[in-house]
Amino acid sequence: MITTNRALTLVELVTVCAIIVVLVGIVWVVMAPAREKARQAVCLSNLTQIGHAFRMYRDDWDGVEPQKGVQLEYWQLGLPPETPPVWTLEPYTKNYSVWRCPSDWVTLPTAINTYLPNYCTHEDAAMHNLEYDKCWLLGVGVKSFKEMIAKVPDWPVLYCEAHHQFIYPNDWEDKFYFGVSLPDFAVRRFHRSDIVLKLYGGHK
Repeated sequence: MITTNRALTLVELVTVCAIIVVLVGIVWVVMAPAREKARQAVCLSNLTQIGHAFRMYRDDWDGVEPQKGVQLEYWQLGLPPETPPVWTLEPYTKNYSVWRCPSDWVTLPTAINTYLPNYCTHEDAAMHNLEYDKCWLLGVGVKSFKEMIAKVPDWPVLYCEAHHQFIYPNDWEDKFYFGVSLPDFAVRRFHRSDIVLKLYGGHK
């Protein structure tokens, strides 16, 4: 009896490759939102730890709390006077990895810090030649930090802008952020329009 070895034809090989590509595409579409949700959970955990570090840092500054209607200096709020605040808060966080958002690793794999401060520091005045207590603030341009915290008690002093990149494009019109907010350094999700609404009552 004569036996012959039959190899795959080119058409069969291309068909198998096409099926694998389709399956990978389906798995990617299904798993991508789940992966982003997992990254968001890590980001929220990171920001919570940083919020605790801010709180401990403030306690070391005699526990001065922001009060409604009282414009306090940022150092009275226990905010580190440098940008980024990684180096000042490192004794409290004990771990540099909490300063990296896992979603930002996709575009900034070597960055030490991917969370953005949203308050005035010594460096703002020195680098940008601005008046003291004025700096670039999220959603409002160059403003006085004392004025902002007087109008918006839960002002976000640190925020992450990575996650809107993984949502549908129309979310870019009004980005959402995770941020560490005053007065208790709690982690909250907010939109840029939320700040504008609180500052201007819906009229800018």
